[in-house]
Amino acid sequence: MMLAPIELLPVNVVQLLMLFVSVLAIAMLRGQPRYTGLVLAFLVQALAVLFNFLEELRFVPVFVTPAMSLAGGPSLYLFVRVLVRPEQPLVGRDAVHFVPALVALFFASHIGWVLALGALSQLIYLKLSLVLLLRYERAIKERRADTERLQLRWLMWLLFTLMGLIVIEIVRANLQPFLPYELRNQWYFIDQVILLLLLAGFLVGIVRQPEVFDDLQEFEEAEKANAQASNEQALGLFTEIDRLVKTEELFLKPRLALQDIASLTGLNAKDISWAINQGGQTSFSDYINQLRIAQVVEMAQSQPQKSLLDIALDAGFSSKSSFNAVFKKQTGMPPSRYLKSLES
Repeated sequence: MMLAPIELLPVNVVQLLMLFVSVLAIAMLRGQPRYTGLVLAFLVQALAVLFNFLEELRFVPVFVTPAMSLAGGPSLYLFVRVLVRPEQPLVGRDAVHFVPALVALFFASHIGWVLALGALSQLIYLKLSLVLLLRYERAIKERRADTERLQLRWLMWLLFTLMGLIVIEIVRANLQPFLPYELRNQWYFIDQVILLLLLAGFLVGIVRQPEVFDDLQEFEEAEKANAQASNEQALGLFTEIDRLVKTEELFLKPRLALQDIASLTGLNAKDISWAINQGGQTSFSDYINQLRIAQVVEMAQSQPQKSLLDIALDAGFSSKSSFNAVFKKQTGMPPSRYLKSLES
């Protein structure tokens, strides 16, 4: 007995590609503690795509995909949480996030309501994920001078894009009864292509940024521990740290971190961070970059024969792009324009 041929539509091919990307990601990232949340997210996505594919080809009698929409948000949030807060690994109680998805399986016939709840759930969890990422960026700014190397802006943009895609999907679902058949299919196909690109972007971003991210727990403990200390103490400690950094020209080191200063002074990195924040009224990153910019200005005036890029690299900046971005942020002008203004 011969099996009936299966006719695949373009959207089905895109779904198979999404399934392939998800399985590839799981194979590449499994076994790495920091990426357990991401493996879970790709697993949930793979199951959602698989059920969606089977449903469209009428291989399953009930619709599971709407209920899976209630699992997408939690899996993405848990991925971000484990990524930026490795001290909070996945545990059994995290399964509570997926209870609504299990409950929704019993209401599979109410597709519209389940999809609406799924979209709302995803938006809520995406917002929680963005809050975690913003706190992570604040933490690395307090602890590192080379923040551009560890920033997760690419992940923020992917999450914002995903939020936009969810909103568009809500609009599409509500307009579906009023749209022509061809337009509905084209819209759905474009949504699936964008989702495929997002999945590939997640995987590429993680593979290209394998650094061990700073732990937020130490940063938060430092804030609590030093909350009662006096500003006079902070100012006194900052003065000593500032003298050391300038005397030893530590700011010329491209990847300077709090731990480097802690190793030289014997102080705790948490106390150094607190002293710079409270005594210097700035973040560690901004403090170091202020010294670097002052160095650039001084060298540009004393060594006009050198190129601005060479001066920036000598002053501790790691790249032209980071130098330009930091300089404009600090002075409000591009480097060349600012230096010309000093001559006039």
